[in-house]
Amino acid sequence: MRDKDGNYLTTKEFFKKWGEGIQKITPLQQVKIQRNSTWLVILGVVIGLYSTFATKVWWLFIILVGSFFLTIVNYIGIVQRLKILQDVEDKFGYVNLGGNKNEH
Repeated sequence: MRDKDGNYLTTKEFFKKWGEGIQKITPLQQVKIQRNSTWLVILGVVIGLYSTFATKVWWLFIILVGSFFLTIVNYIGIVQRLKILQDVEDKFGYVNLGGNKNEH
């Protein structure tokens, strides 16, 4: 593994730098990651719904229907949080936690 400058890092050094970077993530960046990740979950549930409907595995289909609605409600909450955080950032400016404004 190498750092930005091309220097080799041991596994211990890599995880130390990774941990420091994770601690600097802003709430807005975190919510954007959650939003994008939730789309992957929704896609997986939809594919699962299609597969279980086609193969007539009804018990799994029913579970996935419930999961689909829960994931959609979760996504709506994430979008609401994202809008609130973007409004706060627009009103009060960017809070720099060690990164650049352009990183998110």
